[in-house]
Amino acid sequence: MLTLTDKKSIDPKDLSRLISFLDGYAALSVVDPLRIKRIVKKNPDDPDIAAVWKEVSRDVDDISSLPSSSDQVMKQSKILGILRPVIMFLGLIVFTIYFVLQGLGVMRNLGSSGVYVFLGGFLVTYLVGFGVYFTMNRKLTRLVNAYYEKHMGEIARQRRHLKVVNQRLIDKLAMIVRSRDYDPSRFKFSLFHDDYANINVVREDKNQIYTVVVKGKSVKKESV
Repeated sequence: MLTLTDKKSIDPKDLSRLISFLDGYAALSVVDPLRIKRIVKKNPDDPDIAAVWKEVSRDVDDISSLPSSSDQVMKQSKILGILRPVIMFLGLIVFTIYFVLQGLGVMRNLGSSGVYVFLGGFLVTYLVGFGVYFTMNRKLTRLVNAYYEKHMGEIARQRRHLKVVNQRLIDKLAMIVRSRDYDPSRFKFSLFHDDYANINVVREDKNQIYTVVVKGKSVKKESV
């Protein structure tokens, strides 16, 4: 069982985010593991959080690294890795070229219509590039989801374990809220699963993602 000490307990907002992230891994909706590690490092005085991360870090690694065993996923990821900085710095590159040409007098020779054509061409190029990146990113997401679906049995144990540990974190958050007489609605968080104990579902969206609070003071269910 997780302990509770006022001096060393994790910030409830950080704890609610940690719960959401780990539940996402249990549902195969992963975030960058660095986001979890930042929460752990931000709360070094809470021994429970360090112990929990030590217990589940291997599960997180197993789940996050699974798609890397797919050649198709890795190929798509490498292409996006090349496109991402190009799209990010395309505007800077084009405007650098523009000012260089302007300094050389080329833009002046083109006249105002030439300038508009240049800027229009840049805008079209940027929109096309962004559209290609967006489309390929969606394709990568579908590939990752399909790979998880196909190889779900390989990480079933890790997903079950994450939910067990996450229940302990939910219980810890409930203890903090009750012991300090906090309003639970201050610490709403999102879950993919609604079968945890010690929670009240406040809202469910169309994608079956639940906004919840831990049980404490009574809360009213929000209308969708």
